[in-house]
Amino acid sequence: MISVNRVFEQMARKLYYRIPDDQRSKVSEAEWEQVLHLQHWYNKEFTWTAGTLRFKRSIVFPNSRHATLTEREVVDRIEEIVQRLRESGHSEFEIVRRLEASNLVIVKQGGYFDGCLASGFTRVAGNEYNAYLVCEFLLHVSRIVPDSYIRVEDQGSFIKPRDIVLHNGDVLLRQEGENDRRRLKEFVESRRVFSVVNPEKYEHVPFFRTTIPDYQSLDDQQKNAILRDWNWLGFSDSYDQNGDDVKGLDLNAKVKQFGIYA
Repeated sequence: MISVNRVFEQMARKLYYRIPDDQRSKVSEAEWEQVLHLQHWYNKEFTWTAGTLRFKRSIVFPNSRHATLTEREVVDRIEEIVQRLRESGHSEFEIVRRLEASNLVIVKQGGYFDGCLASGFTRVAGNEYNAYLVCEFLLHVSRIVPDSYIRVEDQGSFIKPRDIVLHNGDVLLRQEGENDRRRLKEFVESRRVFSVVNPEKYEHVPFFRTTIPDYQSLDDQQKNAILRDWNWLGFSDSYDQNGDDVKGLDLNAKVKQFGIYA
């Protein structure tokens, strides 16, 4: 099987989310444990056809240059320690600290992106209901970590202005310039930042694939037939009319207030 991850990683539509480390936000260890429990519930409770929630405060890499252990032994030791500490009720922070102190891992703080307290992304491709779930989850998170500002960016069209900030249940729109204020003011006054989504439309959405069997053996015509349809990758507007479904879930109704981020 030939992987084409590199091509699809660039093309597949995603939602990005991050808490910038800019002195405006703070997240306690207790709050983050609540976020992780909620994330686990969302990932297990719902069907995700392209990717799952991946909000992280740290990413752990095995220390392949450990002085006395082989790379395989390092991985086995990590798995053993993580399992033991989890069964003992230790938090993610405690586990990471123990692993880092043992010199078994290299830790990247802030998640996937630099300059963050936490960050992540979810590939949703063309599943707008999954996009809804991502933003509903993050809206809940904003109430769990009320002293934080969570930036969310959508490559597709579920978030109508594409780029927002969540803060303690509020939605703030990011202003790029003074000329942009009128457009954003219309979103705020209408309270229509998120699209209305009918979940029934996505009950049978095929699972997104990042690999194609025997891709190298295909001729150019066959490759083009696979790669030519950009719509299924989630960049098109598949709503019934004006960026909304006629009936469905309206996340706007769960927002406390709308405003413009300064």
